[in-house]
Amino acid sequence: MLYTAVLVACLSSAPGASVQAAASDPGANASGDCRTHEMLINGGANPMSAFIEAQTRAAEWLSQHPGLAKQSLTIHAGRAA
Repeated sequence: MLYTAVLVACLSSAPGASVQAAASDPGANASGDCRTHEMLINGGANPMSAFIEAQTRAAEWLSQHPGLAKQSLTIHAGRAA
């Protein structure tokens, strides 16, 4: 089964900045401090393996984007619209 992992990362200089705005609408952020990154995960029949894969891929993405820190990581069944 495919899952969509949604990572919200914000500037590490402002931890927690605009997290509430990002949580209510991950694609919108008035201050521009946060960004949303979506990843397709093939988790098979086990959602836990999809979450573990999402954590690994989120860490890899964050290592390629210095200055950003993870604010949230959520998993949704299926493909994002």
